Amino acid sequence: RRPAVDELPAERWLEIIDEAAVAGGSQVFVLGGGEPLLRKDTPLLLRRIKSYGMKGMLTTNGTLFTQELLEQLVDTEWDEVHFSVDGPSPEIHDPLRGQDGAFRKCVQAACRLAVLKRRRGASLPMIALHFVLTNRNWDQLSAMVELAEAVGASRVDFDSLVAYRPEQKALELDADQLARLP
Repeated sequence: RRPAVDELPAERWLEIIDEAAVAGGSQVFVLGGGEPLLRKDTPLLLRRIKSYGMKGMLTTNGTLFTQELLEQLVDTEWDEVHFSVDGPSPEIHDPLRGQDGAFRKCVQAACRLAVLKRRRGASLPMIALHFVLTNRNWDQLSAMVELAEAVGASRVDFDSLVAYRPEQKALELDADQLARLP
């Protein structure tokens, strides 16, 4: 893990959420640049977003969920949780994530959320899988849809890889893979 760089304190994030609500903001995406659940104050920020009735979307690697946070997401009617999954199995996902056990933790969190929703009769949050196409997983689209159904996801988002660093560029699809991509 890389250390956080120029992270805003919780107080500033709360001000930004307040300012967005006053300005008429209607939705907030909590994502990018790293794992949002590494911040211990993320639950506080998510509650603030929902206190304004804004639509909330959280993108996560799914490895850091607590039961308390899952319950908060259902109780506050958080709108969407997007689990970043890079393959339908640990053999594909974990090396791409650089963390053994990441697939198991992510899938378990998605399943726990789906079970909690069913037990509470809740329709939210909607569960989605976010899948970035690489040369190690591009041929697993059907298996990803099957995984989504198994964990209770209502959607799979397939995204192109945006590569900046050499190790990312090494994962880009070649011309033959692109031509064969459904």
